[in-house]
Amino acid sequence: MDHWTPGRLISTLYRRCQRHLDRRFAELGIAAGHGLYLYLAELARRDGVTQTELASCLALDPASVTRSLRRLEALEWVSRRKGEDGRERHVFLADRGREVLPLIRRVLEEWDAAAAKNFSPEERQHLERLLGRMTANLEEEEK
Repeated sequence: MDHWTPGRLISTLYRRCQRHLDRRFAELGIAAGHGLYLYLAELARRDGVTQTELASCLALDPASVTRSLRRLEALEWVSRRKGEDGRERHVFLADRGREVLPLIRRVLEEWDAAAAKNFSPEERQHLERLLGRMTANLEEEEK
């Protein structure tokens, strides 16, 4: 099958992205494997979010999020605190997480720039809109 479907292209981009990010983070001495950088990037936007909300917005299962957060706590990049009702945990960037965040952002920006280097601003916006629509379609399917 020689036809490159959107799903196949996205999968290929994802694998190439993961290899690139793993290599770059290792070069910088950042133990950000297993997609741990995703958590820090999301917490930079929404510090104090609940674990459930974090799992939902990252489209990950709650058990996987719990394991990753344990790793991030061991690295002293995040902290978790029980909410007022005692059932839900809120996740916060710790000082070390805030320190490493600029490096992570830089690596992510480098990847985005490399992936879209020959795109016009209009093409990039159009791609972002299309991918956003695909994401929304799939989120709707999951409901």
